[in-house]
Amino acid sequence: MGADAGAVARLVTLEPGFYAFTLGGARRWREPLIGLPLPAIRVCDAGEAGGLEITDEAGGAGSWLGGGNTTLLVKSRGGDALVTAFLARQPEAPPVELEIRRLDVAESGGVGAADPNETLPPWMTIQLGAADTGGAVRLDVVAHIRGRGDVRFAGTGVIGRLGPELWIEAFTIGSPEAEVAAAIEYKGLSASGSETPWLSCGEICGESGAGLPLLGFAVRQKAAAPRSARFDCEYTGYFQSGAVVGPLRNGAPCLSPRDNDPLEGMALSVTPR
Repeated sequence: MGADAGAVARLVTLEPGFYAFTLGGARRWREPLIGLPLPAIRVCDAGEAGGLEITDEAGGAGSWLGGGNTTLLVKSRGGDALVTAFLARQPEAPPVELEIRRLDVAESGGVGAADPNETLPPWMTIQLGAADTGGAVRLDVVAHIRGRGDVRFAGTGVIGRLGPELWIEAFTIGSPEAEVAAAIEYKGLSASGSETPWLSCGEICGESGAGLPLLGFAVRQKAAAPRSARFDCEYTGYFQSGAVVGPLRNGAPCLSPRDNDPLEGMALSVTPR
């Protein structure tokens, strides 16, 4: 693919069922005269047991989305899908969105089963390689996910949201940009009721492996940061109940309106002022 492409990957846990992976806005993409169309997404089975069967819309073997191919069908016996986006290095490019819709929800008596004629809502939409249109700096976040362990999320965008009830127990924020890493701090609230102090980049927020979810978090620039380092921190929280809180900014606590509602995902962006 050459030097004009970068890659970012996400791990998505699928319960047993039948899913459609659909590329948001894919019909606007054009095939290049030479080479692989960018952006492009590859979906593959991340497990050794072969828990996923992946086909294209025609029922043939397929694993790529992009160009003229907009949907992959995935039958899961319970397993992990590795989603890798190959992105053109264009700061003005919009984020790549992938919609994951469960097709057999009504049949299994899940959400939407009361009205089989009603269009089922997407189970999850993930962003890959969020656009740098606001000048967002690069962040590297490691989140300790229930049942998954430490998972790294490189770049800006959504952290966590790997599947239902896979809450975040702890996270660490870092950045390859030294000025950013020195200027940002964050804190969290755990299900035990304990609130962490403000932590510097590289420090663990929460309790990894304790089985307790975080219930909230906040991110801001340090008050003592150099005058040359001025950043706005914007973030949103996704909770187990389905509540979405945010976007909030610069140290405002991100908590669900429901009590004891585990944090399953975060969207975080840090931009220079």
